[in-house]
Amino acid sequence: MRGKRVLVTGGTQGLGAATAVRLIRAGATVLVTARTAPKPDAAPSEEAQPLFVQADLSTVSGVETVVREVHQRLGGLDVLVTNVGATVVDGGFADADDRQWSSILDIALMAAVRLDRALVPGMLAAGRGVVLYITSIHRNMPLTNLRAGGDKTQNSIVLSAAKAALTAYSKGLANEVASGGVRVNTIAPGFILTPALEETADRLAHEAGTDRTTVLGQIANAVYPGGIPLGRGVTTGEIAELVAFLSSDRAPAIIGTELVIDGGALPVI
Repeated sequence: MRGKRVLVTGGTQGLGAATAVRLIRAGATVLVTARTAPKPDAAPSEEAQPLFVQADLSTVSGVETVVREVHQRLGGLDVLVTNVGATVVDGGFADADDRQWSSILDIALMAAVRLDRALVPGMLAAGRGVVLYITSIHRNMPLTNLRAGGDKTQNSIVLSAAKAALTAYSKGLANEVASGGVRVNTIAPGFILTPALEETADRLAHEAGTDRTTVLGQIANAVYPGGIPLGRGVTTGEIAELVAFLSSDRAPAIIGTELVIDGGALPVI
């Protein structure tokens, strides 16, 4: 990755932050973007510090800000990692109104579309480039009736639909730009062991007089009734390794595909 110029959206925490650090350590220059600036105590070590631009990618103006910074600070782009996402919504399918649908589609789908329109032509002009989307196995298995405390429930129907649309879009884009030297793929994680999730598990474990591993197992079993064959979720570092591989010149013939990394949680469908 030495000399490669990379943009990672949603890159200040969790998977995005882990991806940025991994690519920097592989030699890339990385620009990350998010709605809010990273907390000082969450910053990576100085040698793995990415560039940062604050922007809301759910808006046209936010995308324009990021594109402008890419050109001014990087002089172009070799790898685009679309990691920015949305969240589950309260209630059932009928509780998600038009505003929520529009908001989630803007950030989970249209942010990628708008960035691609602005940045992929430059990759095609250079005759090389990589576009990666972080989707989710839940595009195939939307979650419903998730317990959010008490009698409150949540669902991932809107987000799952957006991720499914992103996957379909990515295949079309891959087919169109592959002959121009640009490789497009998607990565579909399952249950991700983010630092935020682990902190929550530690709190719940303390309240219940148990340990983090037990609580994480309970959460995983609630989300995936069949369990996770690996026995745990996947770490952000493991996903970042897959991003690094697909971003590198070691994967020249992997084009237009979705790579699932979920410990076996997704059933055969």
